[in-house]
Parts: sequence; C-alpha cells; structure tokens
Amino acid sequence: MKTSLPLAYLGVIIATFFWGTNFNAGAYIIAHQPPITASIERFSLATLALLLFFGLRGQLRFITLRNNWLAYLGLGVLGFTLFNLCTFFGLQSTTPINGALILATTPLWTMLFGVFWEHEKLSGSRAAGLLAGFIGVTLVLTKGSLQTLLRLEINPGDGIILLGSLAWALNMVGTRRLVHNATAIETTSYSMLFGTLALLPLGFIFENPLQSMASASLSVHAAVVYLALCGSLLAYLLWFNGLEKIGSMHTAIFFNLAPVFTLLVATLTGTAPNVWQLAGAVWVILGVLLASGAVNRLVPRHRASRQL
Repeated sequence: MKTSLPLAYLGVIIATFFWGTNFNAGAYIIAHQPPITASIERFSLATLALLLFFGLRGQLRFITLRNNWLAYLGLGVLGFTLFNLCTFFGLQSTTPINGALILATTPLWTMLFGVFWEHEKLSGSRAAGLLAGFIGVTLVLTKGSLQTLLRLEINPGDGIILLGSLAWALNMVGTRRLVHNATAIETTSYSMLFGTLALLPLGFIFENPLQSMASASLSVHAAVVYLALCGSLLAYLLWFNGLEKIGSMHTAIFFNLAPVFTLLVATLTGTAPNVWQLAGAVWVILGVLLASGAVNRLVPRHRASRQL
C-alpha cells in the first residue's frame, strides 16, 4: 500500500501532462476536422486499443460489465461524450482564456460533489490546496490581469464548457460511488466503450465522419493517434487508478497541473514564460502539495529532526 500510493500520484501527474499537451494537438485537429468526427476517431482508436490489449490478457471480465453496465453508461456519457463535446463546441464561441478558467473550476465542483455525495471531510489543508491551485491557474491564464478576470462574461460557449466541467466532476465522484468490484482497467475500458457508442449516432446525424476522416492529412491522423493513445488511453487509465487509490478529492486537485505542463511545453518550443506564469506555476505546485498532504508529512519530520 505504501508503494502504491506514490505510484498513483505519479500516474495522475503523468495523466495531467498528457491532457496539458492535448490542447496543442487538439487545436490542430479541430482546425482540420469537425469536433464530433475528431472525438469519434480519437475514442474509437482508444477503445479498440483498450479492448484488444486488455481483453486478450484476460483483464476484462464480462461479469463486471454485466453488474455495472448502467453505471458505465452514465459515466461514459459524462466523462467521455459530454465532457469532450462541451469542450470542443464551447471553444468555438468563447476565448481560450474563458474556457481554461472555467475548466479550472472542475476540482471545486468535484470537491463539492465529494462532500455532499461521498461525505468526505474537507480539511483545512485540502481547502487551502484547492484555493492555491485555483489561484495559480488564474495567474497562469490571465497573466495577473485583474481586468481580464473581471471581463469574463458568460456567453453560450462559457455555459457549454461549464456544463462539461460539471460532467467531468460528476464522472470522477461517480466512479468511486457507483462502480463496484471493478479494476481501473475495466472501468476505463467499459466507460470509454459506452462513451464512444454514444458519439457514433451524433456524428452521423450532424456531420459526415467517414468523409472527413478520408480527406484528413496524415499529420492530422497522427495527432489523433497521439490523443487516442496518450491523451485518452494512458491518461484515463492513470486517472481512474488515482481515483481508486487516493480518492476523488485528492485526485481532482491535480487537474490544475494541465496548464502548467502546457506552459512547460511552450517553453521547450521557444516561448519563454512571463513572471505571472511562473508565479502561477508555483501556486499550483503548492496547491498540489497541500491537497495531497505532502506538506503535512514533511513538517512533522522537520520538527522531529530539530528536536533531535
């Protein structure tokens, strides 16, 4: 158990790294493919990879699907179908700053759902970590401009992204609350399967996914493969494993690391961060340390060493 917890935290951090880099790949894909089509191709590949790899290894039990199919249906629609469609469609009519700020509130909604639904206790360190993480994301995205934050106006795009944020928060809490006797691999695979199946009729009703996929370039398909294998397959597996091992409230705070990783990737590609982005990164990291309890574990050790 002592070994599995650090690995679970590391896995959640890796998942947020993949999601942080998803913004770059996703923006490129959406410029060349309709949003529903892009989601269908992404999750079809990810679902197929999951079912084949883990199915052949005997890690997907049919009895788990039979006992939890209704929960998987709801979680799949919330965490895969609705969340991703809300993000893509919302960004078509709002600014990236607005969208990122709204998505950054996801840990807040998860915290509230966890308190009321799971009866989790909200300690002072968790509340402080959540607040610090939200401050950090705000600094990263607004460059410390209070006017930018105050000018945040609710428009249809903002409302759509907020709906997606609520959907993802419910998915995180619901995974622990509704799914029984299932592994992270099974929960990810079956939830993604139902989420993909829900996307298919939407795609053929509102778009022409087959024609769009056939006309897309190889570079677009390569970006989709990255989203499918890293941003979907590995990220969701690591995220669900974190939910099982460390709980929804602890896991949710790491969602704020995604824009920090976006900042780091931008730096490596030649775009240096400004002082507000660096300050925001410090706040986010502090928030993660506070919410995960790392600070509480380090402080007693430091005090004990001083007494010796």
